[in-house]
Amino acid sequence: MELVDDVKARLATTRESGWDNLFADVQDFCVAKGILVPNMDDEIPVQGRSRVEGRTITNLYHYPAYIFYVAIDKICVEMDHRFSEGSNIILNCFSCLDPKNSFSKFNVDKLAHLADIYHADFSDDVRETIRDQLDTYVLQVRRNTSFSTFEDVQSLAIKMVQTEKHLKIFKSLDDIDIIRTFTAMKSRK
Repeated sequence: MELVDDVKARLATTRESGWDNLFADVQDFCVAKGILVPNMDDEIPVQGRSRVEGRTITNLYHYPAYIFYVAIDKICVEMDHRFSEGSNIILNCFSCLDPKNSFSKFNVDKLAHLADIYHADFSDDVRETIRDQLDTYVLQVRRNTSFSTFEDVQSLAIKMVQTEKHLKIFKSLDDIDIIRTFTAMKSRK
């Protein structure tokens, strides 16, 4: 999630002060490739207006205002749609499942918060005991050297099934809760 915030901050900085650097890079590229660079002081008609009206703007105004800023604004809007506050919270919670560095990002509170977010998928009893189960689980996998080398969740999941650690996570759940939870998750797809 920090990466999304960093990208948004860089886009804001680029929007505020990036035009000059981009324009210099584009000019260098065009010169190197033999592409004609328009004179930025030339005036062009305002888009959407009749030439008869005589309203004009310079290329130096047109390119940053109508192309550069618009492109950055569209990227920002798209990122806001894809990474809304709600989805950021969920992604942040899931990010603590990263098994790298002996589960250094593991966070019981964030994982338990997922159970609260998806409260319809977890019984009250499970939500009450999930923190203790997760604390025990992470202690076990951190002590087990065969879990210390994983770089992704897929490898972790395979190893959990091979060592039957996945069964210990669901130890306190009864079969009906498990079936209801996975059926609800499957139906959301």
